[in-house]
Amino acid sequence: MFTTGSKFLIGASAVALLATVIYGVGQDGVLGTIGLASATVGLMALTALNAILRDSNVFLDDDAPVENTAAAQPAPTGSVWPFGFASGAVVVAVGLVSYQPVVVIGVVVLLATGAEWTVHAWAERASSDGVHNAKVRSRLSNPLEYPIGGAVALGIIIYGFSRIILSLGKTNTTVAFFVAATVVVVVGFMIASRPKLGSAAVGSVMAVGAIAVVAAGTVTGIRGERDIAEFETTTIWQEEALLHPEEYAAGAAEGKHPAGLICESPEEFPEADERASETVGMKSGTYQVLLSESGTLDFDPPGEKEAGAVGMVIPRSSTTNVIFRNDSDEHRRLSLDLGRPYTVTDYESEIGNLDESAPPTQICTTLIEPGGAQLLTFKAGEPSFAYESIPNPNGPPGADGFWFFVPGVDTAKLELIVP
Repeated sequence: MFTTGSKFLIGASAVALLATVIYGVGQDGVLGTIGLASATVGLMALTALNAILRDSNVFLDDDAPVENTAAAQPAPTGSVWPFGFASGAVVVAVGLVSYQPVVVIGVVVLLATGAEWTVHAWAERASSDGVHNAKVRSRLSNPLEYPIGGAVALGIIIYGFSRIILSLGKTNTTVAFFVAATVVVVVGFMIASRPKLGSAAVGSVMAVGAIAVVAAGTVTGIRGERDIAEFETTTIWQEEALLHPEEYAAGAAEGKHPAGLICESPEEFPEADERASETVGMKSGTYQVLLSESGTLDFDPPGEKEAGAVGMVIPRSSTTNVIFRNDSDEHRRLSLDLGRPYTVTDYESEIGNLDESAPPTQICTTLIEPGGAQLLTFKAGEPSFAYESIPNPNGPPGADGFWFFVPGVDTAKLELIVP
């Protein structure tokens, strides 16, 4: 039985053959005859091929074509991975014109979604059974998806919770932790009291909680962290007075702080002297400077103290720890004056002339209550003998070099010797 297409091709082949014979006998043209013969052979080949394929017609009594045709195959299942892959490409493009970390995030999204998309497409071709294909995909992907996805989800939740905490004040943070702990305990008790509760319900509750934390973290992250006041130290007050004298004087005129340098003042400065630590544990390799009840300074080095020593000797260019102990009956601070810095006159000179315009190099502790102690850490980068001919106003009259002193106590002076 010939199909309709086969009948047309047989007729065209017969006409082409007849034309070839007539043209070849009547015109005796070699080139034309070859062309018509070629057309005839081509039409005959198409006729034979179409007859074998039966014009792609499927007969009612033939089941094989029905089962093997593309229309009979199951349609591919929906997948979110193409959308994720496209989103990753967009993120990469945005990162190329903005910030490099954004590019890294986009590349990670591309790799992850591309791998998932590949596995999904491969699993769909495993068989004609959709359930079996899903099992094949799960067997390959789940060992990686669960730990990695869980770690990413947990990281997002922790980061969101941290944004919430950083946006709250001290009291509100305590309240937030109490409320969060209460919610966790109550929800856990309700789930434990209903053992027949399905896994879908438990998962829904956990998903709602995670979404709430992430949403709240996003809002508070956009709003920004709370303002954390900078802890005022004696160094900050000293630098403020030296670098911004006009603002410092204005603050003193308004009564916000004393007018003098903190390291030369026995008065209390706000923030720096309030609630300062006044206890120091035992530390190895530390020096001790003690203010006695009579108002004099004595010292105790880490090793054995030389007999008749009138000054404390420390190594040059090394970090030195000094514990100041206040054994007097007043609030006092320990200050150290390392003199004014030198200027370098030429390349080969170690030191030059004294820079009279530079402020003195001073460091100090906060005010220490009677019986208290505090650690003073510093580094002396120049030898004290370089200042032999330069009087130090915070030492005894006419004294030069480096000196420990206690503001407000004229008798509390101790020389610091740096070889």
